Amino acid sequence: MHTCTAYLCAAMQKQIASYLFQHKTCPLPGLGTLSVTISEAGSDFTNKLFTSPKPSVHFDQTETDASGLLNYLSVTTGSEKSEASEVLTRFCSDLKQKITNETAVHLNYVGSFFTDGSGVISFKEEELPAAFLRPVFAERVVHPDAEHQILVGDKETTNTVMTELLAPKTEINDRWWIWAIVLGVLGLAALLIYFTEFNGTYPFGNLIQN
Repeated sequence: MHTCTAYLCAAMQKQIASYLFQHKTCPLPGLGTLSVTISEAGSDFTNKLFTSPKPSVHFDQTETDASGLLNYLSVTTGSEKSEASEVLTRFCSDLKQKITNETAVHLNYVGSFFTDGSGVISFKEEELPAAFLRPVFAERVVHPDAEHQILVGDKETTNTVMTELLAPKTEINDRWWIWAIVLGVLGLAALLIYFTEFNGTYPFGNLIQN
């Protein structure tokens, strides 16, 4: 079997990285399996920042089915599946040999393989550029007049309804005397106007004369 050429190796590394980050797993026949986990986004409320999710690449020597990767290589390169299988097998064989013979072997966009003191293949992921992990500034916007759903106990209602229910209602009761005074003044004014119009007479006749 021929060894992998520099051009073929570089092209295969790009294909493997692309498949890995799209499908979150990538089998390497004869070596093991690469996988990607994504951490959750973080929050820094003090500085009003959200940190972006961070992908992390892992390697396990357990081999998995490579049919999905072979289909991907066949479609993206326009080659037959059997040809894609031969190229992948050649690439992984060369990669394993280099890992065994060299201190470390770097897989572009993914990380580096190396063997520890006992000869076990280990992996160290490649650090992503800081530009891909920049935090996002987030300013909280509050719309006090906007109506929205809220949960009170086990019942769902709206903030508008709750505001009306909780609004103080003692103001009207506490000021009943104001309305009493206003009504009294209006009554006296009506009486004055009435007696002024009748010039000191009753509506049913003149005043009693002595």
